[in-house]
Amino acid sequence: MIGRTPESLRDPSQADPAAAASTSEAAVRTTGRWFGPAGRPLLGWLSCAPDRMSVSGVVVLPPVAYAYWCSHRTLRVLAETLVERGHTVLRVDYDGTGDSAGDQWDPDRVRLWRDSARAAAGELRSLGCERIVVVGAKLGGTFALLDGQSLGADRIVVWAPVLSGRRYVRELRLLSKPVPEAEDPLDPPGTIVAQGSVLSAQTLADLGRLAITKLTAPPAPEILVVGDRASGGDDGVEHLRSLGADVRHVQLEDGELALATPPEEGDADRAVIAEISDFIGIAEPGSVPLPADRPEAELSWGKATIREQVLRLGEHGYVGLLSSPLEPDPTRATVLFLNTGSESHVGPGRAWVEFARSLAAEGYRTVRVDFRGWGESPDDGRAPGRLYDPRGEGDTVEIVGALEDAGHERVVLVGLCASAWIALRAVLQRSVAGVIALNPQMYWEQGDTLTIDWDKVRAGRAQEIRRLERGQRCGLWNLLDAVGYRPWAGAWLDDLKATAVPIHLVFAEGDDGLVFLRQRHPRRLARVKRAGTITVRELHGVDHPMHLAWRRPRVLAALVDILAGDRGRADLKTTGVAPPEDDRGPGT
Repeated sequence: MIGRTPESLRDPSQADPAAAASTSEAAVRTTGRWFGPAGRPLLGWLSCAPDRMSVSGVVVLPPVAYAYWCSHRTLRVLAETLVERGHTVLRVDYDGTGDSAGDQWDPDRVRLWRDSARAAAGELRSLGCERIVVVGAKLGGTFALLDGQSLGADRIVVWAPVLSGRRYVRELRLLSKPVPEAEDPLDPPGTIVAQGSVLSAQTLADLGRLAITKLTAPPAPEILVVGDRASGGDDGVEHLRSLGADVRHVQLEDGELALATPPEEGDADRAVIAEISDFIGIAEPGSVPLPADRPEAELSWGKATIREQVLRLGEHGYVGLLSSPLEPDPTRATVLFLNTGSESHVGPGRAWVEFARSLAAEGYRTVRVDFRGWGESPDDGRAPGRLYDPRGEGDTVEIVGALEDAGHERVVLVGLCASAWIALRAVLQRSVAGVIALNPQMYWEQGDTLTIDWDKVRAGRAQEIRRLERGQRCGLWNLLDAVGYRPWAGAWLDDLKATAVPIHLVFAEGDDGLVFLRQRHPRRLARVKRAGTITVRELHGVDHPMHLAWRRPRVLAALVDILAGDRGRADLKTTGVAPPEDDRGPGT
């Protein structure tokens, strides 16, 4: 047990949050590090003391699918807490997940995920770590147990591990959407998409064969199992003990909650962090010099080879990744992807990674970045990030300035939902080359509460739509607009037109944000569109959060079409990406 409470575990209500964040972050050096096979490298986040590495290394294996985003904050704070106790920590993104190379539609997902865990342990050893602890959450915990011996783990910590792959697959199917067979690009068909994460028929079959009961030898001498008190099960503890392992079993109230709470509503699970960090304890003496940074790598994406580089931008050190062709064209715009919800820079269901790399393969430079308090960027007293936080406007302005200082003369902002709202506010403060706002909800007013009662929102949605429809049918909204009455969104459209910045509002079919503009501001929308700087598109079959991964090519095609811009539509013929179908509908 450590004799003090680490900064990252203190109750933020009991201290100045900015001071606590700065103290903790000043004691931890975190860098994005590429490692693993050439052409298909993995990205990990290496955390250690500012001036040295420890000989005690911890590999953190995340969950997959939606739990990856839900657990991100907890696993980052866990890493920082363990560094305060003297350890070096490497959080890894498996092949085809997060920022690592590979696509989630690729084959052999489970094998490559397990290979990624082995590569992470090997990377820590190559850097001088002599003892390895493996921490795994959900499916990451399963990998830690099944492969503990090959990982050379001295200790293992598992948080709500998947004990039965068959049961896990049934859960995934309940929480997913099947890809229509006619649209499934994989053979055999049977792909499902769980909150944007692709799980093929092969992946589901391979997951179904995983089982902790197949272990015939202890995966490590000492094991901590953290579970949920409400589960009522033994979390596999008895089987592990029967193999001869020394197992500590802790069941917490709501011990799995952070693995299922949406990131825009959640925070770090401090009870889980305390149990894990107390079990691992203080590192034994011994250190090694800091390794040379490896922030840049080349990787394959489709038929192209692109370059990715971890960046720190601006005075506040925003963390992002730059994707670019091997020979960038400086006359083309740089596309800046902003955080969605409270998800990290990988985007919803990894959409930002897919779009960024696909655009890089088409010749554009792209940056996906985290606001302060989000993802991998410094907290500065803002963590955890919350959607529609107006401070994101200032972050966006500073990030654009930092990119321009670094030679990116033309920056186009891309945001989804809340970050589309932020992009449309930020452009009023700083001119950019363009804004592509995906599903912006322009009825959201500045100053509205950041705590959202979604049940109330859903209950009131039908009533509000009926009110808007009545006003539209009787011409009330157009009459009010004609006499100069401009509510929030109407005035905002005028302000956007006045910037002369090309603004592209791109909506999923029937999206609430588009319904609102058509029904509440039809006259104003038509007038700003005629001015030529604001366009509106409606994409058939695309969902609001872009979780329908098999439909994302439609969004990518729209992005390419918009970015081609003044180069003309003839330029599309060289991109290999078909222009979007004309599904704009009436009034757009």
